[in-house]
This record gives sequence, C-alpha cells and structure tokens, in this order.
Amino acid sequence: MSFASDVKGELARLTIEKKCCMLAEISGFLRVSGSVRLSGGGKFSIVSSTENAAIARHYKKLIKNYFGSRVDLEVGDSRVPGKSNRGYNRYYLTIGPEEKASQILRETGIMLVKEGNDYFSDGIYQPIVRTKCCKKSYLRGIFLGCGTMSDPKKSYSMEFVVESEKTANDLRKLIGSFVDLSAKVVKRKESYVVYLKKASYVKDMLGIMGADDALLEMTGIMINKEIVGDAQRLMNCDNANVDRTLAASEEQFRWIKTIEDAEGLERLPAPLLEVARLRLERPAASLSEIGEALNPPIRKPGVSKRFSKIKAIAEEIGKKNGKE
Repeated sequence: MSFASDVKGELARLTIEKKCCMLAEISGFLRVSGSVRLSGGGKFSIVSSTENAAIARHYKKLIKNYFGSRVDLEVGDSRVPGKSNRGYNRYYLTIGPEEKASQILRETGIMLVKEGNDYFSDGIYQPIVRTKCCKKSYLRGIFLGCGTMSDPKKSYSMEFVVESEKTANDLRKLIGSFVDLSAKVVKRKESYVVYLKKASYVKDMLGIMGADDALLEMTGIMINKEIVGDAQRLMNCDNANVDRTLAASEEQFRWIKTIEDAEGLERLPAPLLEVARLRLERPAASLSEIGEALNPPIRKPGVSKRFSKIKAIAEEIGKKNGKE
C-alpha cells in the first residue's frame, strides 16, 4: 500500500463524536466525490464513489449516525457498477430519495434555495466551516474524497484534485485560515489542483486532519533525512578541509625545500626551524596539530604566522636565483 492509502485508512478509522464535525466531514466528502441523479418525480439520489473500502464503510456508518439514512453499498468499477475492472474495485455509495437524499443535499449546503427555487451550489458552503473543529473535519472529508500525497521518503507533496475552480479557491482559503499554512492552485487539464509542497505544510495538514500515526512516521522520516543530510555535509566539509590541508602542506613543503636546497634549514631562526622540521616529518598534519606538537604548544594563528615568514624567505631566495 502507498503512504497516501495508509493515511486514508487511518483517517477512515477515526471515531467522530461531535455532530457538527460529522456534518462537516460528510459535506467535504460529498462535495468532491458525490454526484446527484434524478430519480423521477423531481426527487434526487446521491451517488458517491471511492476506491478505498475503509472509506466506503466509514461514510456508510457516518451518514447513518448523523442523518439516520441507509446507504446502499455496491462494488463495481469506475465505468459500470457491478463489474470488476482488472483487479481493483470501486465502491459506490447510494442514498435514495426515500433515505432523505434531498434533505442531505440541503443540510450539507450542496443544494440551496433562492427566490423559492432549488439550485445546486458551488464551492464550500461557509456555514459548515465556521468553527476550527469543523474546518479540520471538512478538510478530512475532502482529502478522503479527492486527496493524495507522495511518500515522504521520496518527496513532500499533498494534492486535492477538484472539478470546480470556485471549490479549489475556497479550499485554498480554508487551508490558509490555519496559522503558517499556505496552498496554491493550478489548472491541470479539466481539473483544478490545490497543492502543498513544503514538508512543514504537509506535516501540519496530517495533524490537522487527525492522522497522528502518519504524522509521527513522517516526522521520523524527516529527522532521518536531516541526520543523513547533516552527516553528508559534515563528510563533505571534512573532505574539503583535508583537501585544503594537503594543498597548504604541499605548498609549505616546497617553501621549506627551497630554503633547504639553497642555504640549509639551519639558517632559519629557531621558531621557524621548529615548524619547518615538523612539517617535513608530518606532511599531512594541520596547522593546529603542528601547533600542539610544539614545545611549548602554540595556537593555529601563531603557526600560520611562522609559515608566512618561511614563505617570505623562500620567495626572497627565488628572486635572488632569478636574478642570477
């Protein structure tokens, strides 16, 4: 199973206690996964579908608990209910007119009344998401209806694919109503995609929707990635330091050999002679290591200053040889 499927399975197992949150979650799910069908005599049926059996069972139970309506569950494929489709099933939830389908449409804000006439609304019905707990539940319903996310081991991304531009923009605003959260909208073919790409946004969304186990798992993955990244950066830094140390050592070695070949090292003052001999003995040692080996020890800047003097002497010898 994918990480997204695991998240949806966890969310579908949640027990919703508050009636307002039940309604908000049902509304979010039906807004993005439901369709309305005429059943004759001006009556309506609601048909919603999902590829996740746990989600189907969850909403069958949730709708029963809130509205008292019986939901028919049928297994089929995305084209013809009742027939399998190459190894995967699609679950169809149907609420008939006799099970208060019209009342459900009105209470969820999908069907409204204007000037005495019923009409189907677009976007998010704002009275449903007045409180923070209902906002969370609505987002959970929308995610279970049309959401997906990448495996955080590979990348950080969460998407909601909806058919309506107004629904997409309303969803973007709803997500943005939470502190330090921001989503963007892009059109993809005939659909609109509301997406979050930052790891912190995706993690916060998991917490908001109530996917605590997935949140802990993602946090662990992020920590492991950070540890591995830090270790790699340290290794790269160590390698770079080693390279710089070796390059500096080779240069210092050349200065010392120039002096030794031309005039002998004994001409050097005692402090310079001491570091020169240590460099010849320990070509891979850092300046700090050479400083610690001196008697008495001195710090890195002091060692660097002595090698600067050795450099000046070697360059002076080079100039004399050039004139000759």
